[in-house]
Amino acid sequence: MRRVLGVGAGVACALLVAACGSGTSGTSASSTPTIAQPPVLPITSPEKLDAGAYPTKPRPPIGTAGTPAGGAIAEAQQMADFVIGPWDVDETLITPYLESFYLMSNPGVLARIGPEPVAVAAAQHNFVNGFASAREATDKAALVHAVMRFPDPAAAAAASADMDEAASGKPIAGTLPTVAAIPGHPEAAASTYPFTPHGSDRVRATIRSFTPYGPYVFMDFAQSVDGFDAAAAMVAKAVDLQAPLIDEFTPADLNALAAVPLDPTGMLARTVPLTTNASAAKNSVYGPRGAAHFQSNPVGSETLFKDTGVTEVAMAGTNVYAARSAPSAGMVIGSFTDELAKTEGTKLAAPVPNIPESHCFAFPKAFYCVAPADRYAIEATGDTLDALHQLVAAQYIILTAK
Repeated sequence: MRRVLGVGAGVACALLVAACGSGTSGTSASSTPTIAQPPVLPITSPEKLDAGAYPTKPRPPIGTAGTPAGGAIAEAQQMADFVIGPWDVDETLITPYLESFYLMSNPGVLARIGPEPVAVAAAQHNFVNGFASAREATDKAALVHAVMRFPDPAAAAAASADMDEAASGKPIAGTLPTVAAIPGHPEAAASTYPFTPHGSDRVRATIRSFTPYGPYVFMDFAQSVDGFDAAAAMVAKAVDLQAPLIDEFTPADLNALAAVPLDPTGMLARTVPLTTNASAAKNSVYGPRGAAHFQSNPVGSETLFKDTGVTEVAMAGTNVYAARSAPSAGMVIGSFTDELAKTEGTKLAAPVPNIPESHCFAFPKAFYCVAPADRYAIEATGDTLDALHQLVAAQYIILTAK
């Protein structure tokens, strides 16, 4: 289904909805029309909308992180806009893999990518934060690509060597990794071993690589059924693409992480806040590249964002996509709706009352709604349809009320 991976709802090929809800009766989703030429819609007055107990006014300016730990999270979120995705290396690498993304505000998150000794080694060199993106082409290849920040180039270089030693020091499935060379990158510390995933009979050449670059380390975990050379080529391309992109990122002063701004554009303050704990990727605003990491089809999402002029995506209690114009926002809604309509197991649900061109769907254990609001596209998920209608109505009011 269309969904934003792990964070609630998303773009162009499916939001990994955080929950998928209780079934309702309804028309087959396949009968939902595609919005090919979005109409210019009048703005519905707030008096006609039921927002329940949800807030209907923007929050005051959100300010700064306030603590170094909060700043590490916020900077890792902002770093996502400057981290390549596996699909940039090979456009077939779009299927969600492992946890699909990792917002690393401490070494403990790095341990989830594993092996754990890598996280221990990173901590010993004062790991600051990082961001990782993971995708695969089913039963063919996989790539996990991460950018990790350290205090300075010397710490990054030392961490790279120690993380490689930690990663290659123990047998994996009975095979001890051996030293590997990455073409064109003698600075990369890497190891390789064969691996056959559970349920598959195809052996994958596997490489773990750690490449120091200034105060950063590029970590790559690459697998390919086409052998070592194919896996090594993926790592080399990832490093080649990543270096100039991270050069565009301006890291915060390590002595001033508490001062990292949480909402530089003001868009997060105009997004309904979260009421429950959620993914660390929430409570932030991403550019098109950063937002693509959370989409189930990032290639299609990036095309959609470009075609509709999406400049930022706020993720909190709802997801809000800021498009070029009202017709462009309608195209985003049309794309989302069309994708959900083609998803097996979805059923149409009642649209949000009094919001033209809103569309809602029922899943086995949750509901999903999208709605245009002037030049914005709203999407949200919820456990009950009535509450979800109120949430979307509240977000609509915040975005359109004068």
